[in-house]
Amino acid sequence: MALSKQTARIIKLPPVAIFAVGSEVVQGYIVNSNAAWLAREMAELGFEVVRHEAVRDDKDAIAARIRPCMPQGLLVIVSGGIGPTVDDMTRQAVSDALSRKLVLDKDDLARLHARYAAMGREFPQGSEIQCMRPEGARVVPNAHGTASCFLVKHGNGGVAVLPGVPREMKAVFADELRAALVADFGSPGKFYTRELKCFGMPESAIDIACRDLLTHANASAAILVDDAVIRLRWRVLAIDEAAAAVVLDPIADEARKRLGDVMFGTYEDSLEGVTVAACKHAGLTVALAESCTGGMIAHLLTSVPGSSDVLIESAVTYHNEAKIRRLGVKQATLDTHGAVSEPCVREMVEGIARESKADLCVATSGVAGPGGGTEDKPVGTVWLAAWFKGETRAWKLNVPGDRELVKWRSARTAINVLRITAQKGALPDKPAHWIVPP
Repeated sequence: MALSKQTARIIKLPPVAIFAVGSEVVQGYIVNSNAAWLAREMAELGFEVVRHEAVRDDKDAIAARIRPCMPQGLLVIVSGGIGPTVDDMTRQAVSDALSRKLVLDKDDLARLHARYAAMGREFPQGSEIQCMRPEGARVVPNAHGTASCFLVKHGNGGVAVLPGVPREMKAVFADELRAALVADFGSPGKFYTRELKCFGMPESAIDIACRDLLTHANASAAILVDDAVIRLRWRVLAIDEAAAAVVLDPIADEARKRLGDVMFGTYEDSLEGVTVAACKHAGLTVALAESCTGGMIAHLLTSVPGSSDVLIESAVTYHNEAKIRRLGVKQATLDTHGAVSEPCVREMVEGIARESKADLCVATSGVAGPGGGTEDKPVGTVWLAAWFKGETRAWKLNVPGDRELVKWRSARTAINVLRITAQKGALPDKPAHWIVPP
């Protein structure tokens, strides 16, 4: 990881590996949320996490993961397996991996006896193992549970051991381990990020458009895909936000220029949230006529607080009779072209515009699957229409995926039409890359 040139001094921190101990984690009965949380916290201290892994409750298996990390100069953080039961073997495994004998911390043992006495409980036989640590390790007090934790430096790295229960693990890290890590390894600053969110262009095309920015010499970068939403993220290690901005802001600004309307937000922004805000800013009301999306456009928009200022109504006209009765679609249109057609979706959007008196309207009709497709209209064929200021436009989409994905991607494409129209004051030419050329 390259440092910002404004960083005051360079401190070489060891790369970090995070191991979650527990057979129930390995088997999938418990989700390893500890690793994700610890990775973010370590980044705040300037550490680069290079590895996550779950390990079963087995002393030899745990030691086998830790042992090769030491010659590599890694700092290993282990969560779990430090209780008093027969399957809690993390202490013994660390001792074996580092070839250091376990020693009893008498002060910690006195603390544990006092804790049980305060609870009015007899000290359980064998619980003294919770007060043992590898020789030379720093005790990391645990005020939230019975098992003490520890940090031992070894070569350029070392091992830190935390509880496995997420609430307890987070508390011990915040209360004690964070400060111990800074004391033992120093802190060069922290990682700062810039993140752009995009919709309407495939990942491969975004990669080509921004390739030089994604291989920047002074910042690490990644493309992250959340279904149809593409996230571009840059990260740099710097002493403060101002130093990070020197590196990150020019990269993000250039990406914005290249991507244009494809870039809709940053960080926690959602496509629907940005769309509602854009409609509010432009003073536009919205109405929807949905067939294949089954109300999903309305669901996404109404998940945004304050959407009642924008959305007037949504008509889920799934059956042809509803299209005729509610929206005024002509029987002759359905007989001649079918429901999944440009003439039908145009009449749908014009019907909802006429009935709702909204400023901006969209309509969808398609084949979501898995059945119902034909040679002319295979599964994933979706017609989308929009009406704005008396103008109607329609687009034919070829949306990949199963039924849920076809609905989800079509709904988001419709929302993207609303967003761009509200921001630009005109209907877009091409709101998503699934559009079939005319």
